[in-house]
Amino acid sequence: MTLLPPVPTAAPGPRSAELLAGYDKIFYPGLIGEGYPFVARSRSGWTVTDVDGQVFVDLVSSSASVPMGAGRAEIVEPAAAALRSFGNEDSHAVFHEWMLPLAQRVLSLAPEGLTRVDISLNGTESVETAVRVMRRATGRPVIIGFFGAYHGETTTTASLGAEQHEIGRELRGLASGFVHVPYPNAYRNPFGEPRRGGTGDPWVDYLRDHVLFHLVDPSEVAGVIIEPILGSGGVISPPDTFWPALTELCREYGWLFCLDEVKTGFGRTGEVFAADLWGLQPDLMCLGKAMGGGVMPIGALLGTERALGGFGDLSTGSTWSWLPAACAASLAYLDLLEREDVLSNVRALHQVAVDLLVPLVDTITAVGDVRVQGGFVGIEFVKDKATKERDLDLQDAVAEGCIKRGVLVVASTTSLNIQPSLVMPPDAYAEALGRVLEAVQEAVDEATR
Repeated sequence: MTLLPPVPTAAPGPRSAELLAGYDKIFYPGLIGEGYPFVARSRSGWTVTDVDGQVFVDLVSSSASVPMGAGRAEIVEPAAAALRSFGNEDSHAVFHEWMLPLAQRVLSLAPEGLTRVDISLNGTESVETAVRVMRRATGRPVIIGFFGAYHGETTTTASLGAEQHEIGRELRGLASGFVHVPYPNAYRNPFGEPRRGGTGDPWVDYLRDHVLFHLVDPSEVAGVIIEPILGSGGVISPPDTFWPALTELCREYGWLFCLDEVKTGFGRTGEVFAADLWGLQPDLMCLGKAMGGGVMPIGALLGTERALGGFGDLSTGSTWSWLPAACAASLAYLDLLEREDVLSNVRALHQVAVDLLVPLVDTITAVGDVRVQGGFVGIEFVKDKATKERDLDLQDAVAEGCIKRGVLVVASTTSLNIQPSLVMPPDAYAEALGRVLEAVQEAVDEATR
């Protein structure tokens, strides 16, 4: 007996096709070109229903922003009650009773040393604030970012990020003070083994030996901002050698160490925060996406006393940061995260993906690497296993095959990414990944004909 809805007849269906034609005439072309080939009518749990009544399995979770599946009453109802009793309010001016409990709750879950909270509307705003805070706290202009990282699409955050050149196109010359280095990607390691007498990590050796010698004086660096696991940039986890070498470098030069946990935070990796996987203790941590439980937008910047407690002269955030309803939703989500033992389910989802998808590396020549961490999966397709040249056409064909089978995945810039609801039943996830495997095989067979 299947746990999944029937495979759609066609995508788009007739009503979706009619609406999409209208969208194409009115909306910004860059918006329409990025969407799935249907128009949604509703969502429920880990499924999406389109206007033609066809149901799709959601392995995207609104870019990992909807952790518990859609419309959980335990999260929606507290948010609705807050809206009815309070409406919206500028929480920078009128403090409300949900703010302090939420700040205290988040800090209680965060890595040791984080004692301060600044409020924001979403993850991008959290990162924007982090950039300004780092420069203000240190009096230094330069921030080090990493190739492959995504931090948002404003001028500042797109310039800090370097997932793919198109995201920062026409912006690099407008936002100065960012230096980029390779993200520690064991599959695409340009350095080889660590040098003798170095840090033990080749990526940090490169930063020490080359960037800090040829390009930038370490005394001008405010710190580093890094995703603990690259999200849309490929679901890449650094090797264990990386974090001790990087944090020692930060200590040596007085740099602030900032983790962007906007996508990894609140359970996605199988821990509350990805920092917990390595016992990391950042000076700053950016939050967003899943923080609102998939019901309301909300973000935060957490900081140590040094990073966020020594000044108060920066104006941060925006009007709708920490709306009463958003805070109520976030508190309700944190209750569910603990009460339902969500992290154990995420670890079960992790094992399902490892068992079903990791063997593709050995069985299909076009699969170069499969990376799994909790509710994150990245499948990297290549034209040749030796050269590792990316095969984005094949990746797109697999994504189209998944849609044809009623499964939504993400054809990202470097990999096919999968991010299910954190409470999706493992058996249903396994069945959905079975459809993904069918799409992979079909696309590979078609490409080799």
